[in-house]
Amino acid sequence: MTRQRDILQPGIHKPGFPRPKRSLGQNFLVHQGTIETIVRLSGIQPGDRVVELGVGLGTMTRELSKKASKVTGLEIDERLIKWVREKRPLPWNVELRHSDILRVSFQGLAEELGGPLKIIGNLPYNISSQIIFKLIEERNHIDRAILMLQKEVAERLASRPGSKAYGILSVITGYCADVARLMDIPPGLFRPRTKVTSTLVQLEFREPVIVATDFALFKNIVRKAFQKRRKKLINALKGLPPFSQDEILHALKICGIDPGYRAEVLSIENFVTLSNILDKNVLL
Repeated sequence: MTRQRDILQPGIHKPGFPRPKRSLGQNFLVHQGTIETIVRLSGIQPGDRVVELGVGLGTMTRELSKKASKVTGLEIDERLIKWVREKRPLPWNVELRHSDILRVSFQGLAEELGGPLKIIGNLPYNISSQIIFKLIEERNHIDRAILMLQKEVAERLASRPGSKAYGILSVITGYCADVARLMDIPPGLFRPRTKVTSTLVQLEFREPVIVATDFALFKNIVRKAFQKRRKKLINALKGLPPFSQDEILHALKICGIDPGYRAEVLSIENFVTLSNILDKNVLL
């Protein structure tokens, strides 16, 4: 017997329902049981300030409002905001805002709402990495992020040195966050149906094990190293501004890193140490 909470959300095919926009990467999670599970796994508590990235049909928003004291839903598609307000009025503790996730200031939101944020969202596949990097940039104003991502992206987030999935996203995220994979979500629970499995992940932001004295330089080194990941490190980092090849070689020597290594074998701490040595100009 099918339980009521496992029925797909009604209305997705009714006349007047705004069609999902492929250009915005819209795939709505419509399985009520899964939505309830996600909210439970998110650990949202009374008093939490929750920001939902992408309101969609408002179904997740409603469930969040039952747990949190305040839910601020950010949605770039004004059609959806209008539809939710007309068809599925939300409780008093929910505020919907027309906003581009990539442009919003999480610092400003945290200051407005009175403290660090809890983030939750079903991220469009085409901009998920950009959103993660933005959250990292503003991590001092965010406690935790619960995100639905393409499974491949989730694997990259949680991967370790030596694996094929280990790369830029793994290192920069792992520098300042603990990553936990919470559950997989099959394509059939979305409308329109996704082409791949999604994964729910949790990013718990924390202090780095070793602090990068110049975070921008650290990120640049990581990107340079992995953009040519099949090359030896000394060749991959060639042209890293403003350092000469000799300076990079000397810094690698101080760190005890073989210049013949490839980026995928270096730990996060290796990258931070190399960045800090170059930043301090310890090149005697």
